[in-house]
Order: sequence, then C-alpha cells, then structure tokens
Amino acid sequence: MNRIIDEIVRLANAEWEFFGKQEFDVDGRKVRDGMDETEDGFWQRVGIYWRDGTGKNLTGKNDDFPWSATFISYLMRKAGAADRFKYNALHSVYIRAAIKARERGNKAYGFWGFRLAERPPEIGDLVCYSREAGISFDTQSTSYKSHSDVVVGRSERAIQVIGGNVGNSVSRKTLKLDNRGLLTDQSHDWFCVLQNRLDTANS
Repeated sequence: MNRIIDEIVRLANAEWEFFGKQEFDVDGRKVRDGMDETEDGFWQRVGIYWRDGTGKNLTGKNDDFPWSATFISYLMRKAGAADRFKYNALHSVYIRAAIKARERGNKAYGFWGFRLAERPPEIGDLVCYSREAGISFDTQSTSYKSHSDVVVGRSERAIQVIGGNVGNSVSRKTLKLDNRGLLTDQSHDWFCVLQNRLDTANS
C-alpha cells in the first residue's frame, strides 16, 4: 500500500485541475492553456504554497520569486512526508539530500537519488533537471538553479509529470522513455531521478 505516494499524486492532480489543466505534449507543445499565476484567485494559491510548503511569508502576488520547489515542498508536506523531506524554495537542496542519502544508505530520508541510466522513473518519483551549465549528478551542490516534477502517470514509453511554475501555472507534461523505461526526453538537462521511498520503512 502506497499511502503517501498515492496522496502526493492525488494532490498534484488536484492542483493541476485547479489551475485549469495546462498541458504540454511529448514534443513540448502546449496543447491546453491553464490559468496564469498572476490572475486573481490563483496568485493567492501560490501564496498558500509558500506558506504551507516552505513557511515563507510571500503572498504569491509578486512573481519575481520562483515557486516550483515550493510547490513540490507543499505536496510533500500535505501528503505527510513529515521530517523525511528537505522542504525548501530551492530544488537543489532536496536533490542533494536524496543523492547523499543513497550514498550513505540513509533510509530515514524519504528519497534516494539515481542517475538517469540507473532507474526508470516510477509514479511518485521526482525527475530533476539543471537550469545552469556544468551541473550533473556528480557535480551538483546545494545551490544551483534547477527544477523538479512529480511523476503522476506512466506507460511503456512515456511518463506524465506535474510541476509548479511551469508556463506560469501548474502544468502537466509528457516525457519520453526508451525501451528500457529510462528517461530520454531532450527538452531539458535532466540528470537525476529521485526514488520515492516515503512508503518504506525509515530504519
């Protein structure tokens, strides 16, 4: 039974639906418009992500603050990850924590980091890319520009992911997999799959 993973997926889908189901196809084309983060009723929702996800006193009205990592933090906190996740406004913080947790065999942390060639992404996992040059699985630190989406659906050759602050909304994307189930999408510099271990024992 994947109680926490199921709740993460449910919450992600609910937020995507709230924002009008903006969607991008496997070639990166927008196939459906959603609501913009600056519109009334929606910037307030971003403010909730800030407050409940990372404890920041931001209303969401000022779009100078990227909120994609805060969105992921919101999902994890609401789903019950408790102290097994590094809630932060930077994706790089919880990405590095997951990579280090696997290196050290730390079962207390709720995610383990894998290279793209090491793990096919599964539902509930996070897939991560760098937005800076020179960042890879082996060269990342705790502070660099990056992005993560949560996997909410999977078929033989594709995954569906949901992320915040994508196209100024909560959006769903379809990403290509190869015949081994590994992520091969070329739209971004993907470098890491974070295995969701929140429903496994933490010791």
